[in-house]
Amino acid sequence: MKKIIIFAVAGVVLIGAGIGGALFFLKSPENTDEEQLTEAETPEKETKEAKEAIYENMHPAFTINFKEGSKKKFMQVYMVAMFYDMDSRDSFKMHMPVVRNKILMTLTGKDSDELSTQEAREQLRIDSLQAAQSVMQDRYGENMIEDIFFTKLVMQ
Repeated sequence: MKKIIIFAVAGVVLIGAGIGGALFFLKSPENTDEEQLTEAETPEKETKEAKEAIYENMHPAFTINFKEGSKKKFMQVYMVAMFYDMDSRDSFKMHMPVVRNKILMTLTGKDSDELSTQEAREQLRIDSLQAAQSVMQDRYGENMIEDIFFTKLVMQ
């Protein structure tokens, strides 16, 4: 009987300690730096770093045949475009066929030997971004696409 009481008290103490510890670590500080700023001190213009990024997959993957004489025969690239607002993403999606065509033309005609280094693949990514941005620039007069990332690149 004595053991049961000891175990019950120990269990209650452990549960209380767990709840207290959770509340201690999850409780936010009362005075944060952000709350101490007045409206006059708040920056008026948000920087791009402070905005939430929006990503759009460019499906299906780009599949390109290499030039004759290349060691490898084809390349497959999965890409994702990054935006900072939904309007830009929606405009991009509306013109996706034109963007895909422009990127496809940028990717074609490459030699697998040219793309053997990390720097060359990074330059290919930048060229793809510039191709996509040029379409949006022609249509809307601004670069709506912030960046393009390769999420998968296979050469065989």
